Amino acid sequence: MNKVEIFTSQSCPYCIKAKKLLRILNLKYDEYDVSDNFEGVVAELERRFGKKIMTIPQIIINDKYVGGFDDLNALYKSGELEKSYLTE
Repeated sequence: MNKVEIFTSQSCPYCIKAKKLLRILNLKYDEYDVSDNFEGVVAELERRFGKKIMTIPQIIINDKYVGGFDDLNALYKSGELEKSYLTE
């Protein structure tokens, strides 16, 4: 089973798009609302993945950093999401 984490806020339109795409792909995800602790969560993600993070959503699949909605969508459209990120 694939492990998908998505870091969001309730009013973020790209977060809504990312969650919709994940549902279309039948990928269950754990959602973490960062509204109350954006800086702390970003610092932890930056430490974890060695990437500078400025926006949400932030998506991780099977402990691999994907990025935001545009990154997820591009990986999906290119076929790379299934090839390199998903296990089943």
